Amino acid sequence: MLLLLSLLDLASRPCFGQQADLIDAPQPAVRSSLNSSSDASTGSAILPGRSPIAEQKQRFTCTDWALLTAGATLRFLDYKSTVRMMSAPANFREMQLPQALVHNRPALGAFEAGMVVGDYFAYRLLVDHHHRKLARVGQALDLTVMGGAVGWNYYQLNEFWPKENLFHEDYAVKR
Repeated sequence: MLLLLSLLDLASRPCFGQQADLIDAPQPAVRSSLNSSSDASTGSAILPGRSPIAEQKQRFTCTDWALLTAGATLRFLDYKSTVRMMSAPANFREMQLPQALVHNRPALGAFEAGMVVGDYFAYRLLVDHHHRKLARVGQALDLTVMGGAVGWNYYQLNEFWPKENLFHEDYAVKR
C-alpha cells in the first residue's frame, strides 16, 4: 500500500506531467529516410537508398584445407610414434602427455582425434569472424610445434630402437 501511495505521489509531480506532454506531442508529418521503419528494424544507420550487404559465410580455400590436413597428418604420426615408443617403456618415456593417457591406446587415439576436431572448429570460428590470417598463423604455429615433436619422436625411434625390431619382416623388401 505504501508503494502504491509513493507511486501516486511521484506521478502527481510536475516533471512527470511534462513527460506526458512530450509523449502526447504531435509527430512530424514527413519522416526522414534514416529513421524509416526498414532501417530501424535492422538497427543500422546507413545512407538512404543503400541496403546493407548480407553476411556471407566464409569458405575455406585450398590453403586452409592444406593447413588442416597437415595438422591432422601430424596428429596421426604423433599417435603412431607414441604408440611405437610406448611398446618399449624401458627405452622411452612420454614427456608431455600424462602416462595414463599414453598407455591407453583408445584414449590416446580419442585425444588425438579430439585435437584434430578442435583445430578444425577453432579454425572455422576464426574464418567465420573474418580472421583468416590469424587462423593461418595459429595453424602454422601448431604445425611447427607438432612437426618438432613428431620429428623428435622419429629421431629417437631411429637412434635407439633395436635395429632388428625396427624393420619387421612384414615390411622388408623381398629380393
